[in-house]
Amino acid sequence: MKMFNKLLVVSVFISLILPSLTPAQTKQKITLLLHNGKVFTADENYSIVEAVAVDGEKIVAVGKSKDLKAKYQATKEIDLQGRLVTPGFNDAHAHFLRGALALLNVDLTGAKTLSEAKQKVADKAKTLKAGEWLTGRGWDHTLWGGKFPSKTDLDAVAPNNPVYLVRVDGHVGWANSAALKLAGIDQKTANPNGGEIERNANGEATGIMKETAQGLVSRLVPPPTPEQSVKGLELALDIAKKYGITSVQDISGYETTKLYRQFLSQDKLTVRITEMQTFDDSIETLKKQRAEFATFKDNPSRLKLGALKGYVDGTLGSKTAAMLAPFSDDPHNSGIPRRTPEELTKMIVERDKEGFQIALHSIGDRANRMALDGFKEAYRKGTVTSQPNGTGFFVLEPEIKRHRIEHAQVVNPSDFKRFAELGIIASMQPTHAISDKRWAESRLGEYRVLGSYSWHLMRSYGVHVPFGTDFPVESINPYRTLYAAVSRQDEEGNPNGGWQPQEKVTMAEAIRCHTYESAYAEFAEKEKGEIKVGMYADLIVHSKDLLTIPHKQIMQTEPIYTIFNGRIIYEKK
Repeated sequence: MKMFNKLLVVSVFISLILPSLTPAQTKQKITLLLHNGKVFTADENYSIVEAVAVDGEKIVAVGKSKDLKAKYQATKEIDLQGRLVTPGFNDAHAHFLRGALALLNVDLTGAKTLSEAKQKVADKAKTLKAGEWLTGRGWDHTLWGGKFPSKTDLDAVAPNNPVYLVRVDGHVGWANSAALKLAGIDQKTANPNGGEIERNANGEATGIMKETAQGLVSRLVPPPTPEQSVKGLELALDIAKKYGITSVQDISGYETTKLYRQFLSQDKLTVRITEMQTFDDSIETLKKQRAEFATFKDNPSRLKLGALKGYVDGTLGSKTAAMLAPFSDDPHNSGIPRRTPEELTKMIVERDKEGFQIALHSIGDRANRMALDGFKEAYRKGTVTSQPNGTGFFVLEPEIKRHRIEHAQVVNPSDFKRFAELGIIASMQPTHAISDKRWAESRLGEYRVLGSYSWHLMRSYGVHVPFGTDFPVESINPYRTLYAAVSRQDEEGNPNGGWQPQEKVTMAEAIRCHTYESAYAEFAEKEKGEIKVGMYADLIVHSKDLLTIPHKQIMQTEPIYTIFNGRIIYEKK
């Protein structure tokens, strides 16, 4: 009886209290609620919901607007008014800091004539003291008729300064006579392994330094000052937030992490950085770097070390890509492999054995085959087994390494299947296709070009294809990446229907490649790349609905909001 009376008292108390509670007091408090929108989750089903709830750094709910508004009370609410929301862009391949630093020097990107490039150099030279280095990048001789420039072009406009300018692809340097003299380059200087000093009929260096030969001059260029590095990173972060980029897989080198750590400690690092180490470094050096980095105990979701980045060959634009057969427009040239197949395989096997993820720049079909052969040998000597992946091909499980080929631009038809069989990630940059289409077919021929820039074909084999920009080789603008992936057209809309249109993907696929697939490539797909409960709240509210607008409007799209780690870091005014 006493127990009954106690229960009666409790029930009466609850009945008296509940009516006094307002709806707001019964709601769960969170920091941010986005509702009344079109939230593209980027999951494997390309699901779309209306709202997403965020508390602190993480997503706590996705679903219908009325349900989330009924359940949560947010410190800040954003009425999306039907706008599209996607995960933040993850640039799977960028020279992030180096690209920003390059913007502080002479920028020759887009210079349509040699005269225009020379004028920019002349203007910069006027601001320097005699003997100071004049550096820059971005020139593209294919816009000037296809002939490489020479040292005499630079001597005429900057006679009192050593000049060194890197081609847009980063694989050819252009030096003047003063720079060559400082480097000690003369008729007796031998070509380094994996490189070439271009010479004229008299055996004199022309000023064009291909692949590893660049190091003969570039090693003399003074490194950026600490002040320049800070300014460059601030510039890069400002650009990233305005484009909705919340993660970057950077190829600037281990030493760059010191600057990133400085910004992280000051809460100024507004992208998640995965920094690649250098494949060419000794295993001892690589391990020492890893051990040192581990002592810093930084938040790995904000800053971590990733794959070992190496180079197998050069580029198509500079005709240094390693090809199985000569270039169609240069029948005596098959490109420049950086090392022999035997040397490459040996290095891959050694680093694979130590547990490193490997990412190899491979442009030409020979280079891609060399990389695949090396990975195959590494797996043959390892203990990883093969299992079907549901596409009729076999992949290596468990995926403990996720080795990558960067660019994978020209692939022999028989090698696409090998990407799938070996479980190799094809890290690709769609904007290369619309930049290179002017001369790609003349370089490759009408048949070989069918296996180039083939992200749709790669995906049809079940290969993981993350998207990146290759900044500053290409614009860091991810909307341009999406545009190239779905249209295969240049900014003027040419050609009609797209270049090699069979390689187009849908916008939904392209967004997933630039978000989830990029996260997968860095072992982070369980924490970012999709809009789902438990993921970090890295989001973009877009100005246009990318899923429905005509292709020509993609490049006119921009973020209204960029949300990083649950915070609004950019708002379009």
